[in-house]
Amino acid sequence: RNRCMNPETTCCFTGPRPSKLPMNGNEFSPEIIALKTNLRAAIIDFYDEGFRFFISGMAEGFDLFAAEIVLELKSELEGIALIAALPYSEAPKRHSLRTVKRMENVLSKVDAVISLSEKYFSGCEHRRNIYMVDNSTGIIGYYNGLSGGTAHCWNYAAEKNLESVNLYESI
Repeated sequence: RNRCMNPETTCCFTGPRPSKLPMNGNEFSPEIIALKTNLRAAIIDFYDEGFRFFISGMAEGFDLFAAEIVLELKSELEGIALIAALPYSEAPKRHSLRTVKRMENVLSKVDAVISLSEKYFSGCEHRRNIYMVDNSTGIIGYYNGLSGGTAHCWNYAAEKNLESVNLYESI
């Protein structure tokens, strides 16, 4: 199935790595369970508005949670598609074995993989974030006001007037 991604019906995700999430991203904590519940609801809300393509930057933490939830929703929501936007080809392999297996599982089920570079270079994640925002009209994030990649992505999305939902305010 080869459908073209349309920015008008595309939403991207931005959020931190586990260490910057509540409870260090512990998926058994009430805070992360609530975050995932709210993330799922936000994805469904965007779907109900007509969004069909969801881009995950595939970083450990929020991005991976979002990708897994979109994949879970494929059995419920007709036409929902997950696009993995990798900053460089080998990015999924630069994690713990457990996370690598989790990422490989997601990548085996996505509708498309876009790799923005063959090799790592300084600023490749920044470039990936710009790509995601430039190809979307919606963004779902977890932005706590701290500086870093999530802040840049969130603020760039605001400059581009993307429809946004910040889940930081929801837990």
